[in-house]
Amino acid sequence: MSVNNLTPLELVTHLISCMQVADNQIDWEEKEVWADTLTELFPDHTPDRAQEILQAAYQTILPLDNYGRKNHLIAVCKELKNHYDQQTLQSDLAPKITELIDADGMVLSAEVDLAAVIENELGIRIEISDD
Repeated sequence: MSVNNLTPLELVTHLISCMQVADNQIDWEEKEVWADTLTELFPDHTPDRAQEILQAAYQTILPLDNYGRKNHLIAVCKELKNHYDQQTLQSDLAPKITELIDADGMVLSAEVDLAAVIENELGIRIEISDD
């Protein structure tokens, strides 16, 4: 799937969806972080449309193996850089990724690995708790 035609809302949803499925399960708490992120970044979005976008993201990401998911995430990050400046990515998106990683109460190595990919591709710092 090409991410070139995705809107910023779709790109953020794909990024978060990649993180959500890193542990092969999608927790309610992680969905709440996604919803909060959209409300903050896209205050005019409609929840029904956002749910459709989330489902489409899952349909794209879930069939991929880990390598495919990582490549999809890299493509999403590259495209996000076309829509947001460094400061916005660091101040608005990075804290939400931290929140997402902490949402289910466990920090898994797969999440840490994907966070490192995001940091590298977007040039941001994501805080990950050690506990």
